[in-house]
Amino acid sequence: MRLDLDSPGLLSALLESMADYAVIIVDPDGRVRLWSVGAERLFLYTADEMCGHPVANLFSPDDREAGALDAAVHAALEEGRAWDIRCLVRRDGSHFWAECLLSPVRDAQGRLAGFLQVARDATARKRDEEKMMLLARMDPLTGLANRTALDEKLVDTAQAAARSRRMMVVHMIDLDHFKVVNDRHGHAMGDELLRRVAQRITKVVRSTDFVARLGGDEFVLVQTDVDDPTVGGRVAAQIVEALARPFRIDRAELHIGASIGIAVFPRDSVDTKQLLRMADVALYKVKSDHRGGYHYFTEDMDRIAHRLGTDRAMLREALDCEAFTLHYQPQIDTRDGRVVGMEALLRCEHPALAGYPVHELISLAEGSGLIRDLGVWCLGEACRQARSWRDMGIPPLRMCVNFCAGELNDPNLLERVADVLERTGLTSGDVEIEITEQQLVDYSRPGDTVLDDLRSMGASLAIDDFGTGYSSLGYLAKLPVDRIKLDRSFVERVPEDAMSCTVALAIVNLAHTLDLGIVAEGVETEAQSRFLEATHCEAQQGFYFSRPLDRNVMTRWLLGQPKRSETVIARSAWAR
Repeated sequence: MRLDLDSPGLLSALLESMADYAVIIVDPDGRVRLWSVGAERLFLYTADEMCGHPVANLFSPDDREAGALDAAVHAALEEGRAWDIRCLVRRDGSHFWAECLLSPVRDAQGRLAGFLQVARDATARKRDEEKMMLLARMDPLTGLANRTALDEKLVDTAQAAARSRRMMVVHMIDLDHFKVVNDRHGHAMGDELLRRVAQRITKVVRSTDFVARLGGDEFVLVQTDVDDPTVGGRVAAQIVEALARPFRIDRAELHIGASIGIAVFPRDSVDTKQLLRMADVALYKVKSDHRGGYHYFTEDMDRIAHRLGTDRAMLREALDCEAFTLHYQPQIDTRDGRVVGMEALLRCEHPALAGYPVHELISLAEGSGLIRDLGVWCLGEACRQARSWRDMGIPPLRMCVNFCAGELNDPNLLERVADVLERTGLTSGDVEIEITEQQLVDYSRPGDTVLDDLRSMGASLAIDDFGTGYSSLGYLAKLPVDRIKLDRSFVERVPEDAMSCTVALAIVNLAHTLDLGIVAEGVETEAQSRFLEATHCEAQQGFYFSRPLDRNVMTRWLLGQPKRSETVIARSAWAR
């Protein structure tokens, strides 16, 4: 910028209109030459107290020692401006966060005359960001850590254990008979039971140990700084005993139990993800033998690996004999009730695999190298169905297909997607690729362009299960995504639970700020739908509108939907 510092009249009028901003001009030596009314309000110094004094006095001692001001000056000269959020100091010694912009100031001849510093209070913004970061690592139901925080803790603890040549013990804890409580007494009591379970576990373990909830009725305990792996068994026995005692909730006496699988670092593995898998295998051993108890991971569990090999063979057979099918769940436009999207959900009808949860089938497919074939089948089947609906006169809608990290690693992925679209007569704009937040975090690596390439083809990209595995807000801003899907865990307790409402509203506002679309998952009640409509969430998906249906039933459902004009009238009446 260019500014005539000898013409203060224009400056005075400008500064008076910027009372919410601190506007400061410093000379090349860093001494204050101009101090605005906004600067007086923000820093509590008068112009007489600051003019002629170093602007560095406004910086914290740590920033001054680290040379933060010199770094900002260098960046401003190199780039034309320097922006950051940093902690500054008021006249009374109080610290606050400020959003700062530093730009070189040049005279009429273009010579450097100093620098212009513009700052405004960003304390509330910084507090909100820190709160979001905390919530992103916390299970909202129990207050324990979530999967993201667990993954970070495992890596940090493993590194510390390796340096000190000590051990880390990982417990995979699964509740016995929890489903019976949910089915018999309802989800509200089930949620309260999970909170009580979390409290009992944390009372048993040391304050230095780490407890997380993975979701559902699964918990993980990480014992740190261990010199004898047998302490894992002693603590596991205490947890089993604590959770075997009855829980009294709302006059009901509930009886559950716990099964625990244990793996030890570095004895069983030095890879933290592998360590979790080993603890899970040990848990499977407990549940297959008898519920209630604990078991260490040992080499004699090879027979379980053999069982997995058999299951992989069955998975290949299921693919070959077309035992897979897709069910479909609609996404509803909150504003006018139109169907704007359709998520394709995998189902398996093979007798030997029918009892597997879908996420386990996906994991099995990834581990056996079949995920690419399964993914291509899902995409092709979903696109064929979208074409069939369009040929029936059903209005176009987004076909949302779930991908995982294993599919993104396929070097022929773009060619496969293009081939499916050509065969079905669809364009890439008709397809939305969904990938979970945790899978994106695990997959993302410098230099990869797969997501950008898919988006450049016209396909839109959505982050599924948003809010359950996110590592940084800055990371989200860099992803080539079009939409985020608010995870059902943040929807299931609105509008009754204030914290859930706060988190849901924050995520919706975050999407709007980043100019992203947003879809809320797991909407099951009218009250939830009304709350989401009030937050201006763009679309909703859940049992309140429709359960996942096979293609024939969903076709009848779509054909029975009212025309758009009728829907708008109905939604307007409903809103009144």
